[in-house]
Amino acid sequence: MENGAEFHREKRTPVYTIIVALYWVIAKVFFFMRFEGMENVPRGQSCILMGNHQCLLDPITLALCARDREIRFMGKRELFEIPILGHLFKMAHGFPVDRGNMDMAAMRTALDVLKQEYSLGIFPEGTRSRKGYMLPLLGGASLIALRSGRPVVPVYIDGQYKLFHRITVRIGKPIETSDLQNQRVNKETCQELTQRMEASFARLSNGRSLPPALQETQTENL
Repeated sequence: MENGAEFHREKRTPVYTIIVALYWVIAKVFFFMRFEGMENVPRGQSCILMGNHQCLLDPITLALCARDREIRFMGKRELFEIPILGHLFKMAHGFPVDRGNMDMAAMRTALDVLKQEYSLGIFPEGTRSRKGYMLPLLGGASLIALRSGRPVVPVYIDGQYKLFHRITVRIGKPIETSDLQNQRVNKETCQELTQRMEASFARLSNGRSLPPALQETQTENL
């Protein structure tokens, strides 16, 4: 059997299916949303989709990058405490994480999701950025990636969610991790992967993911 084929045959969740289908129409009609690099999402196996985070709509945008499967999303615990909305998140495969601490329960859930051959959606900044560039990436995302051994696919959402303003979603090639997988998972290997993630986001955004002080110098090296 092809590795990871189970996710193609999983029972579709009605709430997830309806939300993604409706959002696809909204994204095309009102945001002129365009996707680049969808061929970079590995077929026939689970992966980790990592995106920049600026809006509550980002998880659904990330879901549109891999419409052949349902993505399990890690989200801040506060969202799951909101009546109705929290219930919808759970019905759509979401699970909470305590952003203020090293939430080991959420880490175990994320690893279990990947072990079961489902794909994981995560925002390594840990919270939304309203600065116009990405916040420093947290180490938990790298730890999950290295412990799971799954392909890490960077996704940069370029543009603001304003009516009739174009949003371009750029999906990069999986980040090279084979050399790190042959080493111990520790602080150094996690930091190295985090730096590779930052570099991938910088390339996909043509440097706009970086703080202004770094944009001019780093863009020359992209």
